[in-house]
Amino acid sequence: MSSLRDQLWKTAKAALDEYGEMTAESVIAHRSPDCVHRIFPASAGVADRTNQEYSDFVMELKKTVPNLRLIVQDDFGPVVDETTRQVIAHVKSAGDTPYGPCETEYFMALKMDESGTEIVEFVEFVDTAYTLDFIKKAGLKV
Repeated sequence: MSSLRDQLWKTAKAALDEYGEMTAESVIAHRSPDCVHRIFPASAGVADRTNQEYSDFVMELKKTVPNLRLIVQDDFGPVVDETTRQVIAHVKSAGDTPYGPCETEYFMALKMDESGTEIVEFVEFVDTAYTLDFIKKAGLKV
């Protein structure tokens, strides 16, 4: 692997692993100050978020799922593209809620800066039916 490829994966893996700490800082760790967080598909109706907006959302989520963690699956990559400085991974989440387990899956695409050390765009392609139902049950604001 090239050093840029290694760096891209190192940054993506660290960001996904540190998410599970569920702190205001850990969920936006490794992101550039102007990183944009997007949820797809667009039909989910979730607006793009700044780091602060995303961190605020996750702190609300933590009240319902305090032990949420992201688990990178090895069935699809991850795919690391040096040319576009992107990492795409199949990720599952797991955690406990007052109304049972929280388990869903995503494809996450993380676009990095030139050095591969900061995420400039974080895209989650979510299981819309599950996610919107969960947000409704949890009383979260999209």
